[in-house]
Amino acid sequence: MRRSKKIDKHIKKRRLKRNRHTSKAPFKNIKGGNSNPRIFNFYCDTRNGDNILNLKFFYNISPILKEKNIQINYYYESMYVPNVDELERYVNKDVMHLDILAKKPNDSIQLWMGNDINSIHYSAFDKYYDAFYKNIVNILGLDNIDTSLFQKEDYLLDIYNKLDPKFKNVDILIVNAEPQSGQFDYDKNVLDTLCKNLALKYKVVTTTKVNDSNIPCTLEHGLKIQDIGAISTHANYVIAVFSGPITSMFNTHTKNHVKKWFILDKTDFSLGVNTVHINNITELNKLDLSSYKYT
Repeated sequence: MRRSKKIDKHIKKRRLKRNRHTSKAPFKNIKGGNSNPRIFNFYCDTRNGDNILNLKFFYNISPILKEKNIQINYYYESMYVPNVDELERYVNKDVMHLDILAKKPNDSIQLWMGNDINSIHYSAFDKYYDAFYKNIVNILGLDNIDTSLFQKEDYLLDIYNKLDPKFKNVDILIVNAEPQSGQFDYDKNVLDTLCKNLALKYKVVTTTKVNDSNIPCTLEHGLKIQDIGAISTHANYVIAVFSGPITSMFNTHTKNHVKKWFILDKTDFSLGVNTVHINNITELNKLDLSSYKYT
């Protein structure tokens, strides 16, 4: 969700020439009349996780944006978004236009998490998230908006009800994709072994295919990050690299259902939930769920 080195000044040189976006033209201000919408331009030049956090927040408040006649143009860096469909799942086209970073206007506001806010460090993520989006709400000129990390996202329950039974009532949901920003010293063999051992005793779902295994995998079945969020609403445990897919799990249904979160990251993130931090592969090798009184 954060990148190890910022490359803001150099990224344009490497941008892909051809990109896909969701609509033909961005929202534009039109002079005259009191009914003209207020247009805001935002952008994010990092990976899926940051974009999904932003788009998910705007998606959650889209009824309010529509009521207040606010429209948003959001620009993303295509070289970091291999599948724009992941982002489009969080776009309400009545209030949001999604487009590539190369087309952003000069007045666009960057939405990147990393710098301290009011002395709150990024690692205190539940508090940082709240402070970050309070700033965005202020820019939009709104008030009385929920900016908590875990928001009520009932649409996930509708998605859950349509899932294949193999993805329902999961004991352990494992985000085992390789991190792209150096969050964790990844070793697929170690994670594969962990997944296989857990699957002997529990109903397990992974986000990346486990070699030589029949463990259900979201990627293999064409599920998106939003679908992973739906699966998490009825999972008992989450084991996850702090990367893109975990962002879809930040909702009240998952918060209320998951008994414990095992977060694989070099940083001890505070999420405001029952969390075990696993900082390296040695600690992961020692993980024993039975010691956490699984029920």
